[in-house]
Amino acid sequence: MLISELVYSRILPAIRGVLAHRLVNSGLSQRKVAEYLEITQPMVHKILRKPVEKYYSELENLGISRATVDQYIDILVYFVLRGEYEKYTYMAFTIINHLASRAVCSIYSYKFTELCTSGVLRDPHIDYYKSALLRTISIKGLERVIPEVGSNLAYATQTPANISDIIGLTGGIVKTISGVVYYGEPMYGGSRHVGRILAEASRFNRDIKFCFNTKCTSKLRSVLEESGYSVEVTGPHLREEDFWSELTSALSKKPVAICDLGGLGLEPIMYIFTKSLGELEDILRLIIGAVSG
Repeated sequence: MLISELVYSRILPAIRGVLAHRLVNSGLSQRKVAEYLEITQPMVHKILRKPVEKYYSELENLGISRATVDQYIDILVYFVLRGEYEKYTYMAFTIINHLASRAVCSIYSYKFTELCTSGVLRDPHIDYYKSALLRTISIKGLERVIPEVGSNLAYATQTPANISDIIGLTGGIVKTISGVVYYGEPMYGGSRHVGRILAEASRFNRDIKFCFNTKCTSKLRSVLEESGYSVEVTGPHLREEDFWSELTSALSKKPVAICDLGGLGLEPIMYIFTKSLGELEDILRLIIGAVSG
């Protein structure tokens, strides 16, 4: 009862408040916002009369940071603006439940000691992703193949219908002087770009579970091809639509990697697709070896 009361009396109203402000600022009418929030238009008007900072403060008082809220709201806005109501609904449900777990363990941990310490409220797929992420970023020399734009690790727990079925970082993986670090947090739909690419790849190869992006050079392409891995090349592109159409065509050939040559001001990027974490680690060590000599 305590968890449901927390959701309906505090978390849901605050999330609705932030989301309503963001959607209106993105150009949606109050009528359309009301449809997505499943409330009346007069209620949307009432919500918007309250400053968005008030809603952020209410969530921060529950132990939910503004950065976390923004990451989740970004995902919801993305689906709304694309008119993908079903995906939006599924993701909203997932987010509310995740935030409820956070809030309960932040405020009422003394009442839910076992839940908050034993990991009962944790998603085993997220836990697996975290271990896979740590294994990946601990590979020696990984920083040598991380592109300037950064990398991301996408993981499909099952054959994905869309990016909401794929776990990725809301931030990314970047290189530092001493190696690599990641920022953001793992969540379903967390990586829009690499996650979407993995979802597209899964349409042609249902066994694919992982996608990781690196820099792409002729040397890296060659070492993969010489080792028997299939590599497709796409680009360069002038428009984003060209990127996706060429990518889909390349994915239909079920390659292990796609080297995209980028476009105006965009660096070449390699997308690696594997059925297992071990296979991904082997490929990363192979291309790292090619640039470490």
